[in-house]
Amino acid sequence: MVLIMNNIRKVPCSCFVLLSLVFAFVLSFCPLNHAFGQNDTLSGKQKKERDWKISDFIQIHGFVDTQYGHEWQRENEGTLTQSDVIMLRRARFEFSGKFHPMIDFRLQADMAFTPRLMDAWLRVKFCKYAHLWIGQIKTPYTMDNFLTPLELEFVELSQSVAALAGFVDVSGIPEYANGLEIGAMLSGTLVDYKQGDERIPILKYYAGIFGGAGINIRKDNLSKDFSARLDFYPFVKNFRLSGSVYYGNYPLYKERNAPRNRWSAGTEYLGKHWTARAEYLQGTTGIAEDDPMTLDSVYLVKTQGLYAFVGYWFYMGWGSKSNVQQRIRPLFRYDYYVRDRQIPKTTAHYFSFDLEWWPEEHVRVHLDYTLKRRAAYEKLGHSLAAKVSVRF
Repeated sequence: MVLIMNNIRKVPCSCFVLLSLVFAFVLSFCPLNHAFGQNDTLSGKQKKERDWKISDFIQIHGFVDTQYGHEWQRENEGTLTQSDVIMLRRARFEFSGKFHPMIDFRLQADMAFTPRLMDAWLRVKFCKYAHLWIGQIKTPYTMDNFLTPLELEFVELSQSVAALAGFVDVSGIPEYANGLEIGAMLSGTLVDYKQGDERIPILKYYAGIFGGAGINIRKDNLSKDFSARLDFYPFVKNFRLSGSVYYGNYPLYKERNAPRNRWSAGTEYLGKHWTARAEYLQGTTGIAEDDPMTLDSVYLVKTQGLYAFVGYWFYMGWGSKSNVQQRIRPLFRYDYYVRDRQIPKTTAHYFSFDLEWWPEEHVRVHLDYTLKRRAAYEKLGHSLAAKVSVRF
């Protein structure tokens, strides 16, 4: 595998050739006779009589996050450091829809802080084996990365996911944001089985070639990045095993690249009441040497982390005659992180207690307390966070 990826780096266009060959191979198994045209069962007369609406093709969604945070940490010398912030964390607006039963798209922008484009992709669903994604999309590294902020269980990502999946990247490059990259990706269900009227997946895959330069930017990066994830559902409903990789590099100096190589393995259970997920992540990232005498040399930061959480949903109505149901979920997460295994003082253990409340389907309230044990400090750190999300 290493030899293959090294050869791909030497010939940039070979990345797309390889992806095209894999796509052609997978597509050969697709029942294309059921692809275009046959999903529309309306007769010609019915098509004329149908009242077409723009909502049949385009939907507008969005959500706003307002967040309060307070953090305090006593330095080793006894100095108390505090922060107290209230902010508009996110203001997302999304246009999504479909041109055809096989073709859908998403265009999402965040208007909080500096406005920027987020998801911007087109997907062609040839068959269950092959979905082709093109545009600015989430890389398939880690289980958390595909989740939206409204699906994430805690106010903040785990430390290792934030550092290795491209949110607050170890490299320090600001263009790596929100786990997004520009490129092309294949996904699909390789193996499934039928249970009643439902088809249950057993093995799903995601694999893509990405620019490796971050989001909303045009930057030269002669060697493209590769990321893939494999999800296995071992005949237990709502339970999966997952493994993923990210293999690439980024331009560090004018004529010098640095590696961004990562892998992860984890498991997840999402039942009606009990929810749990655990994942181990590891990566190697090249950064510039701090010593000015070693100009143009690369220091390899070896990062690792582990997070595990468990939660339980309680469901209740507003009243005996009400159809509005609210949900409440207490959660606990252990979050272990080492930014650089060669520097023991970069180790941190976080213990988070969270209460998530949906009073109704459009409003979400978070209360979060985190106890922080960081090797760089003798004293424990603390943080409180409260977040209200409203979606439309």
